[in-house]
Amino acid sequence: MVKKTLNEQLPNSIKIGWKDVKIERVKTSFIKNNSDYWGQYVARENKIEIQEEAKGLDLANTLLHEVIHAIVYHSSLNAQGGPLHDDDNEEQAVNSMTNWMMTVLRDNPWFLDTIQQSISEEKAKKN
Repeated sequence: MVKKTLNEQLPNSIKIGWKDVKIERVKTSFIKNNSDYWGQYVARENKIEIQEEAKGLDLANTLLHEVIHAIVYHSSLNAQGGPLHDDDNEEQAVNSMTNWMMTVLRDNPWFLDTIQQSISEEKAKKN
């Protein structure tokens, strides 16, 4: 049996709060302010777009980064008067949180397993 690549394992959507956010792999190159991006969250279309070329840690970091952007949007943190209303503030906060979380997850493999096991145990109690 051939093992699926990370690209092939990526689902078509992710549940974020009360919304199902589409995930699309795209060929488009995202360039903003002379910086090259692997992905973007498109709030109007409720979707995350990730370049097909993103692989490995770049893919994981981009997916987490765009999920955090969606969380910021759906929790109104970037709305008028919100703490992340300024695009630069939002990008800096999201980028910092993503990079730190990726480091924690990469350097502590037990961490994510512990969280998943705790959630599974809690679900089992309810059934």
